[in-house]
Amino acid sequence: MNGKRLLIGFNILLAFGMVAGCSKDSGQQEQGKTESNDPVTLLIYLQAAVSDEDFKLLFTDPVKKKYPHITLEILRPKTGTRLEDLITAGTIPDMVAATNQDIMGLISKDMISDITPLVQKHKLDVNRFEQAALDSVKSSKGELWAIPYAMEFMTMYYNKDLFDKFGMSYPKDGMNWDETIELGKKLIKNEDGTPYRGLEVINSNLMTYPLALTYVDGKTNKASINNDQWRTVFELTKRIQTLPGNEPPTPESSTSAVAGLFTKERNIAMVVGPNMMKYFGDSAVGLTWDIAQYPSYKEKPNISGKVDSHNLTIVKTSKHQDDAMRVIEVVTSDEVQLLNAKKTSRISPLKNPEMQKQYGADLPFLKGKNIQAIFKSKVVAPPVYSLYESDGKKIGQQKYKDYLSGAIDVNTALRQAEDEMNKMLLSKQ
Repeated sequence: MNGKRLLIGFNILLAFGMVAGCSKDSGQQEQGKTESNDPVTLLIYLQAAVSDEDFKLLFTDPVKKKYPHITLEILRPKTGTRLEDLITAGTIPDMVAATNQDIMGLISKDMISDITPLVQKHKLDVNRFEQAALDSVKSSKGELWAIPYAMEFMTMYYNKDLFDKFGMSYPKDGMNWDETIELGKKLIKNEDGTPYRGLEVINSNLMTYPLALTYVDGKTNKASINNDQWRTVFELTKRIQTLPGNEPPTPESSTSAVAGLFTKERNIAMVVGPNMMKYFGDSAVGLTWDIAQYPSYKEKPNISGKVDSHNLTIVKTSKHQDDAMRVIEVVTSDEVQLLNAKKTSRISPLKNPEMQKQYGADLPFLKGKNIQAIFKSKVVAPPVYSLYESDGKKIGQQKYKDYLSGAIDVNTALRQAEDEMNKMLLSKQ
């Protein structure tokens, strides 16, 4: 570790020490002791995005109902309120909502610790959770860093109007990528000056999910991109994006941008990607659409992705450890998780079969949709993430663009990505 890293680490620890030594509430007691029911405000940093409406539904209202003394205040990541900014300012949150990929960054900042003692103290039954969801926030030593409250998923969305327009049969559950591509080819049309694309895969990164690949090895902090599995991803993504007439307007796009094209422009027959249900409200009025099972790699049948969980964790310097645990207890209760599934289109991490049966039940735009297609596929265990995964991703996606453009071949793209990542990693460690 170089001097720059040491200095950053010292500053972070100093900031935590300053926060740990002061208090906004006179009724607070020392960390680790049972807290009173005096009014308390908990700051929750939403590293995993939650809308204001959903936060009120799943967090604020149910917590206030059961624990009237707890008030929740949101901190969102933006300029001036990144975690580093908050640490510098001495405004340390009590809790963080984070994806399992973000957990490593919180550990590296020494923000969180094993919450097993708190789980045991509050008798939170972890056996209610899917094991894969729990494993996504556990260390190899069994340390539990967070508790899942939602899961992401991958599926296929298709425009039934376009299939009807061109006299084609709808996609079926259980298709592999070859079958999906062949169907997509038949939907590439240009009618009355309007181009229609058959298949959108959003970006190369999402195509890695069923293979649980990383850009940077989480155990060695070295590039992990120059291998046959990554070659498969690059070649398959390019195969789809270079079908004549199927070229994407923006290579390596975002889910929100593609959702806009699908629901508003309505010129894409099939989109494969993560949970886009929140985009199918008013913007999709008049669109006839449905979902089908995510296409499989032939060597990975019925695998749609890797575990991608959204989790709540407790910052180790918080003076309100027990109240934070009470928030987790409420948000992961059967009652709130059922609201989560029925009203927000999130997948619950609980084993309770009602969560699947009731998925989207209160969302009118999901009535009659092939919801069970989402649950026909399984997910694989998540990889070990490096603190520098997002830095590696930027390099990897740029090299894919270079390969897509024809500037370099796939082997050169992977080799250059590996070299650039390792140079970047060397400078950061």
